[in-house]
Amino acid sequence: MHNYNPLISSNINKFLGTQKNIQGSRFVFEKFNEQGKIYTNNQVYSANGLNIDALNNDLVLKIGKDSILVLEKNRVDSIRIDNQLFKRAGAMELFYEVLFENNKVSLLKMYNCHVKQGKTNVMMGKTENDSYVLTEKYYLYEEGKSPSAFRLNKKSLFQFFNNKKTQLKAHIKKNNLKLNQEEDVIRLFNYYYSI
Repeated sequence: MHNYNPLISSNINKFLGTQKNIQGSRFVFEKFNEQGKIYTNNQVYSANGLNIDALNNDLVLKIGKDSILVLEKNRVDSIRIDNQLFKRAGAMELFYEVLFENNKVSLLKMYNCHVKQGKTNVMMGKTENDSYVLTEKYYLYEEGKSPSAFRLNKKSLFQFFNNKKTQLKAHIKKNNLKLNQEEDVIRLFNYYYSI
């Protein structure tokens, strides 16, 4: 007798074979991870082949060469892929990468994907293939609130820093931080919450 796994969706199998003229990948990670972890109800599951489908906003496990299992997102608390933590924030069943977290706020990154239609060159009689385009959006999340979107720039970031702006500006200048770079924004959040 087989036990039902509550992490696996009723939408069990999706075909991953070659898709008609679409270049690139809709998945967050180029390769399906060999050492992922799934956290749910105070339990941890190891999962080979774990990835995130950014086109459908699904958590997936690759099985064999051409099939994936879709996880029930509402039953998963968080996942870890290649030492990157992804968790839900707010009421929606969307998973965000956690870039910075303390007991007050979380700095999050959301991956999305869309299909860019290929162009047709009538003169040459050629058509470009469609392609997947992976995009990223950044959010600040405070418990009990909806995640607030922002851009990686000084104006957008400083809306979250109500005080200590003079200290932050001095720190940015002293350390030559570029606020359009993710790593430097993480360093700024670490500094802000340490002073």
